[in-house]
Amino acid sequence: MKAVSMKAKLLIISAIIIGAWACKKDTYTTRPQLKFKSVNGKVFGNNQAIVFTIEFTDKEGDVQDSIWVQKVSRTNGCNNFSDRVKIPAFTATPNLKGDFELGYSIGIVPGGNYTVIPTCSKNDTCYFRFWARDKAKNVSDTIVSSDIVILK
Repeated sequence: MKAVSMKAKLLIISAIIIGAWACKKDTYTTRPQLKFKSVNGKVFGNNQAIVFTIEFTDKEGDVQDSIWVQKVSRTNGCNNFSDRVKIPAFTATPNLKGDFELGYSIGIVPGGNYTVIPTCSKNDTCYFRFWARDKAKNVSDTIVSSDIVILK
């Protein structure tokens, strides 16, 4: 009777060890993963910068190609905007995690080096979409910002 009890205990301990090992499996993937973290405001006027923070992870750490950005207007008569931002080269590190900061401006921002996005003749409610590609041409999922209002 004790031998069966000992076998049952060994099976339970083995199941716990295998379960814990399986739960610690790598969550980084070959395809870059993006997560929208924040934007520095909700309403922007003339001569202001919109700065997005996007978290990324990549198994190979080679997320060094480009990030695509689209401004999608919800306001009739206002234009959409698209941009491709080259990611600077850096030394690839496996299981890389970090943040991208992307900035755009409404008009000229003194001391800023931002791409100016086109404005509308009325207040523009819009959102931004982002996706990235790594050196091996793996494309991330597309993430979406919260709504933003750009004042005329």
